[in-house]
Amino acid sequence: MKGKLSLKLVTAAGTMGSVKSVILPLLLLSFLLYIANSYPNNDLSNMGCEKCALKKHEVFSKDNPTGPVYQCMGCCFSRAYPTPLRTIQTMTIPKNITSEATCCVAKHSHETFLEIPRATVRNHTDCHCSTCYYHKI
Repeated sequence: MKGKLSLKLVTAAGTMGSVKSVILPLLLLSFLLYIANSYPNNDLSNMGCEKCALKKHEVFSKDNPTGPVYQCMGCCFSRAYPTPLRTIQTMTIPKNITSEATCCVAKHSHETFLEIPRATVRNHTDCHCSTCYYHKI
């Protein structure tokens, strides 16, 4: 009986091998879930673009005797979507993508003369999201 292996020995070795092969994928899965859960649950569509607001313009404000110059900066709503077939048929120049957007523009502003570059700029006093100037006809 020296040449025969015990059935108990073979099944024990087979079970150990299958347990070892399951441990690595489980560890990898738990690591990936940990990484996915560690990211914040924020809307990342506007990442890198702040909300439309009045901000001090550092270049125009430098050495300006009349005071700092403020400009509207930031992002507003924008989206693109496939143009409906009915609309494409009525277009003079058909386009597959239609976009909508609003831009950060000044509600109120006044002209300020800068002595150093000898130029007149608009000093904004209030901002809001409205139709983009380049979209107006």
